[in-house]
Amino acid sequence: MSYQVIARKWRPQKFSDMVGQEHLARTLKNAIMSGRIAHAYLFVGPRGIGKTTTARIFAKAMNCLHPIDGEPCCQCSSCKSIADESNVDVIEIDAATHTQVEKARELCEDVLHLPISSKFKIYIIDEVHMLSKNAWNALLKTIEEPPAHAKFIFATTEVNKVLPTVISRCQRFDLRRIKGTDIAGRLRLICDAENVKITDGALQIIARAADGGMRDAQSLLDQMISFFGSESGGITEEQALSLFGLAASADMESLVRSIVTNDRAAAIEAIHRFAESGKNLETLYEEIIAWLRGILMCRIVSDPAKLLEESQEKIDLYQNIAATVKPDAVQRLMEQLAGSGYLLREAINNQVFMESLLLKAMRIAHAVQIEDLIARLNQLRNAGEFDAVKSLVPIYEMPVGQIVVPKDSTFAPRSNAAIETKVVSADSIPVIPEKKTLVTEPVAESKAEPEVVPSAPEPVSEPDKDDQPPFDPDPIAEDAPVIIESTTTEAAEEIVTEPVREDVPLEVIMEEEVIELNDDAAPIPEDPESLASLTKPAAVQTPEQIWQELIIDVRDNLRKDFLAIAMNDGSPLSYRRNSLTVAFDPDYEAFQGTTTEKELQLLTSRLRAISGEPGANLFIEYRQGLATPLQISKKEDVEKLKEKAAADPLVQDTLDLFHGHLADAHSAGQPAEL
Repeated sequence: MSYQVIARKWRPQKFSDMVGQEHLARTLKNAIMSGRIAHAYLFVGPRGIGKTTTARIFAKAMNCLHPIDGEPCCQCSSCKSIADESNVDVIEIDAATHTQVEKARELCEDVLHLPISSKFKIYIIDEVHMLSKNAWNALLKTIEEPPAHAKFIFATTEVNKVLPTVISRCQRFDLRRIKGTDIAGRLRLICDAENVKITDGALQIIARAADGGMRDAQSLLDQMISFFGSESGGITEEQALSLFGLAASADMESLVRSIVTNDRAAAIEAIHRFAESGKNLETLYEEIIAWLRGILMCRIVSDPAKLLEESQEKIDLYQNIAATVKPDAVQRLMEQLAGSGYLLREAINNQVFMESLLLKAMRIAHAVQIEDLIARLNQLRNAGEFDAVKSLVPIYEMPVGQIVVPKDSTFAPRSNAAIETKVVSADSIPVIPEKKTLVTEPVAESKAEPEVVPSAPEPVSEPDKDDQPPFDPDPIAEDAPVIIESTTTEAAEEIVTEPVREDVPLEVIMEEEVIELNDDAAPIPEDPESLASLTKPAAVQTPEQIWQELIIDVRDNLRKDFLAIAMNDGSPLSYRRNSLTVAFDPDYEAFQGTTTEKELQLLTSRLRAISGEPGANLFIEYRQGLATPLQISKKEDVEKLKEKAAADPLVQDTLDLFHGHLADAHSAGQPAEL
């Protein structure tokens, strides 16, 4: 007999041989014993976990001549013919080759025929999500109401692609990924039966690489036996690691410990060693996340062995590292790394990309957190470090008009004698209606002339010092603090009002400012011309200039040439109150037809950036018969050409000869506009 691979030779033949799917085996056995067999079943799960194998065992149990407690006997002719795939009443179909609607119709016709030698005619359709929608529509009626002798068993890895109307007509069973310990136990049974020497550590590595799939684990074991089986010492853990490109536990422990302790140099050196030795960096990345999860589980769960499918030796390593780190830092590392693994597959240089991911995750995970700062401040406060701060008077409790500043402070004001208030005379400032101007005198030490203070608030009387004493710090060998007091009401004079100056426009009134100067600044000039030069506003760009800058920005910075060309036909009308209004001719569809709402928002944001006004807005208007700047430019060019042509002697002689006049002119190679 020819050689059979382990995956086929050790394929389960009964429900009791299945590993990790006990819930499904129990349900199907009960259905066989009670005779409650549905007409359609749907098995869902990832590859290599036993969907097709379960379907075959179920088919054997349904057609078995002597079932034992719902199990197939595997001795009758029906069971043997199904096992060697020679039974004509059990039909396996690959959906990928039956996607056409014609194949589905042939299947519907074949269902009507009675089974030849079995109780039921069973159709096992693998990867059923590959069927087309038309093929499903042809099968719907047959699946919903098949003949009594017909049974359907569907298997799929992508149930989301199966029509909901099909799922509702089937009994759905979800197969689970198999635990690593169960896979290792099954592999140990196979190795003992095949006389293969292999360590338990190597079997654990195979189970971890299989990722929950028994078929993948058996294929990897077959590959390892072919690679190392001839050696007398048997297969070791180191050999398994070298074959699958995995890292040893000691090396992984060193790398993960450097990551959780923020030793960036050691982490980068470890990644470099793994890359130099030819390790699979994608697998290494997954291993790092698995180690971080194990450390976190050992830190927050009392019995991590229930959650981790690892050996007790590895769990001890997890607990050893977990005892030296904070769970919050490990959790932040997992948050940063778990969501970026797919990017590693698309990176140009996996090593560089992985190093950058680890460095970023370590920087974020080990940064000082706000919770730690608050806890430290609370410790200092409880230790009495902030007693001096507690005695400070809050700002909202300080008396109005009194600001106590120690003389040794950096922000201590100058003495009262050095303070001089200078304001603009009321005669040079227009008065707004219903606004009152308060005439006050300067501080006693000041020698400035009394001048008008426009729109000054009413003076506040000095509060009683007995009621609200200023903050008195501990006695030091310093001068007493300087107190700056507000102006008293005794220095105020009668409030006067002036009529509105009608000769001054409102815009000028709104733009003029009150200039406050300190004692180091130059004095205010008294002549009106010099004073006007101080309040003269900066030059404002015209609407045409702003619109032209916007066009250049769109063309050069945004690289939107078509939009910039369409904008050239706009006519800027005005720029008032940070609003630029531009008009277009509605008959010209280049701008209106190609500009979306998103592009208008983009133009508004660029206008704000160019003008420096965060509140700038762009308004577009459409006016019939509006001459665009391009049309105006063309008209001016035509007029210049007509003047040049009229001055030509040959043109003059021609006009005189035919008694005509010059109607139009255009450059050579360009057609005249009719």
